Amino acid sequence: MTTEEMVTEVKKNLNITGIERDIDIKDICQTVLNYCNLTDLPLELEQFIRKKVKSIINYEVENGTTNVFDIKSVSVGDTSYTYNVDSNLSKETIYGLSISDKNTLKQFRRIRR
Repeated sequence: MTTEEMVTEVKKNLNITGIERDIDIKDICQTVLNYCNLTDLPLELEQFIRKKVKSIINYEVENGTTNVFDIKSVSVGDTSYTYNVDSNLSKETIYGLSISDKNTLKQFRRIRR
């Protein structure tokens, strides 16, 4: 399955209209292709990519799209910042591949020659 076909499939299954999420889906597809050393996406990866897109959407609804840092809490009196260090909810994990994601993708990985 090509990236464009995967974009169409994911958008259909998430009921996404318009092109505003196409870049997110394409980015995830390219990340998966690079990690797995693949040229085409197996249909079985649609669920994984759909869940990653949904997690990005949920993250952005909760935290917005303009966050520079993952800040968990802020105190004004005597200034205190607490950063999100939970590896399951960090921006890097949401937009990239977590250890759990990599474990899921291991079955699709190919060795380059």
